[in-house]
Amino acid sequence: MFEFIKADIKKFAIYHTLYTASNIFDRYDWNERIDDAIDCISNTSVYFVHDKSEIVGGFTLKENCVNYPFIVPPFKDRKMFWGVTLDYAIKTSGCGDIFLNEIPETDATVLEQSFFATRKWSKQKMIRPTALCTPALTTDFYFSELMDANIKEIIRVIYDADANGHASTVWQPDINDIETTVQRRVELFTQTHSLHMSNVVRNKISNEIVGVCIVGVYPDAQAYSTKNFATIHQISVKPEYQRKGIAKAMLLKSISDANKISPAITLGVLEDNPAKELYNKIGFKAGALYSGLHYNIMAVKQ
Repeated sequence: MFEFIKADIKKFAIYHTLYTASNIFDRYDWNERIDDAIDCISNTSVYFVHDKSEIVGGFTLKENCVNYPFIVPPFKDRKMFWGVTLDYAIKTSGCGDIFLNEIPETDATVLEQSFFATRKWSKQKMIRPTALCTPALTTDFYFSELMDANIKEIIRVIYDADANGHASTVWQPDINDIETTVQRRVELFTQTHSLHMSNVVRNKISNEIVGVCIVGVYPDAQAYSTKNFATIHQISVKPEYQRKGIAKAMLLKSISDANKISPAITLGVLEDNPAKELYNKIGFKAGALYSGLHYNIMAVKQ
């Protein structure tokens, strides 16, 4: 008989860090992984799954969304774990639809095969060392700084790229969400004096922005052994200017500009995004796969 007991957040974070099926975000520092888990679960309900008073696993639940699952050895029956977890999530949320986010591949496969969950997206984090590079643009374009005065134009470039690119096959871009996210990243990277790692590319004739690469160091990346790891938050090129080497040039410039203070640079990418080919070609290593899934109780009963 399984019991679901609300857990202390710090204790849960330690268990998750030790027993998660995969280090999906490639965190290399013990304290960083724990602090990251605490930050992500701070506004959720946190549960340990007990069997005969022993902890056999855990997960978080916010409304009808399950996240951060793990199983504690020697218990290893993932099908049983997910059966009782999904049942509890349905009863607690009062909803027959359960969303599961950032689920490691081992668990995503069980959810698909045993519970007919639908995989909505799969992502990977990618990473490579920074280095001095020589980015090359054709004579039609030139590099420019990312400046506050250009934020609205930058937002439009990102929206146009997302609306016509691979991201649109997974979710519908929202220009207001893009604006909020861009402004927040600019604010954070300004705090760490790392916004200079970003760049935009302009058309020499029209002077319009045709590509944008938003890069920097997050404040919490300065406290760990992975100190000052830079993150490529956004890389976008307007649809009519794609396949001209602009994305590659922006990436190489950011890798080079980050070299003085950042030993490595990371990005996140949808697993089946064609852009992965470019990232591989310029030296990015792909980490573990993680997914978002949708479970519907009626799909299992049919």
